[in-house]
Amino acid sequence: MRTLKKTAQIKVDSHRGFTLVELLIVITIIAILAVVVALLVNPVELTKRSRDAARLSDMANLQQAINVAVQEATGSGTSSILCANGIPTPCSGESDTGTRAADGTGWLKVNLSSSQSVSVPTLPVDPINSSTYNYKYYSDGSAWKMTTVLESLQQSPKMAQDGGSNNNEYEVGSNLNLPI
Repeated sequence: MRTLKKTAQIKVDSHRGFTLVELLIVITIIAILAVVVALLVNPVELTKRSRDAARLSDMANLQQAINVAVQEATGSGTSSILCANGIPTPCSGESDTGTRAADGTGWLKVNLSSSQSVSVPTLPVDPINSSTYNYKYYSDGSAWKMTTVLESLQQSPKMAQDGGSNNNEYEVGSNLNLPI
């Protein structure tokens, strides 16, 4: 009789741990939760929003710097400011092909380095800075316009709502109907 008790005791002790089915169910639940979290967070859209925030900030800062430079140079005329260094009007530039020099020789044809009120050591460029995603500048000598393309679902409606002539680009400037 003693032997039977030991055998029964061994069977009870050897049933500790999880079965394969229980482990598969837990792994499946964790995988489903991971997919749901990834879909809710959407890291690709968050990256696009981050780049759009940088674009909008760059555009606002450059718009303010150009407006200050134009106000400081009211005596010398705006055409020499908006197309600096003797560049003939109309003038234009793109961040993906021009330099980052802020003296009017870079992609932005406004000399921001001579401004007393605003300090712009180098021009910003688009976070992607390709032929599709870049900053563009255009001036006819009396007015100016800058554009960029926004890529996130949250910010892209701003391209049609900015009051400009192109619904596929975000536009800022003194005349949003200038061609680029």
